[in-house]
Parts: sequence; C-alpha cells; structure tokens
Amino acid sequence: MINMIKPRALRPGDRVAAISLSRGWPSVYPLSYQDGKRQLQEAFGVEVVESRYALKDIPWLAAHPEARAADLMEVLEDPSIHGIISTIGGDDSIRMLPYLDLSVIRENPKIFLGYSDTTITHFAFLKAGVTSFDGPSIMGGFRRK
Repeated sequence: MINMIKPRALRPGDRVAAISLSRGWPSVYPLSYQDGKRQLQEAFGVEVVESRYALKDIPWLAAHPEARAADLMEVLEDPSIHGIISTIGGDDSIRMLPYLDLSVIRENPKIFLGYSDTTITHFAFLKAGVTSFDGPSIMGGFRRK
C-alpha cells in the first residue's frame, strides 16, 4: 500500500494557479475563461492567478511541452500558490511527462484539480505519492451555471 501525501485543503483567500497543461483554449475563448475564473473565485473565495504560460495560444503550447511542464514545476515550488487547477483538457499532456520532476511534486504537495487529458498529470502525482483530484476545469466546469 502506498502512503499518499494529502495536500492541505484550500481556504478562502488562498491563491490558486490556473494552468494550461494541454490545450490553449483560454487564448481562443478568453470570455469563457474569465467567466470560469470569476465563478471559481466567487464560489470558493480564492484568488485565481495565471501561471506563466496559461494564456499562451494553441500552436505555442503544442510546440513547447517542456514549457508546460516547467509551468507546473514553477507553481508547485511557489510558496504563495496553494492550489492548481487546469484551464481545460485537450489531448497533448502526455508529451510533458519526460520533463516532469516527481520530486518537485512530492516535496510541494498542493491541491491539483482537472479532468480529461489532465488524467496524465494525475498519474504523475500518483507516481510521486501525492493525492490529486479529478474534477472540473476552469473552462469545462466552473464557467457553467
């Protein structure tokens, strides 16, 4: 049996990083992204901040899986960030795997939330021994009323 690390629960006022680990839909549908961000902030009282590459366009993100992985490592290591949520799924997260550092995930356990293509990242968290949460993304869940 694996002894999983469980990140601390989010609290009102916490900073949550929005991250695009797969598809860059926020660049195509910025109003949908902003609606989801607003609803997430209002529902949970958190502050949503974008990771460095969260709003990059689809071709750029597709060409840079190493940057998407670096984005995840950066928000994990940032002590001002208490949680991470995917902006949307897609079909390309698997290309990030060679660039992930599981020790960074293990040493910086944070709430991680998303679904669909985000499942690849959930498996990385599992391999690192950190609990993550399959659930809505900003654009594919929180923007819906």
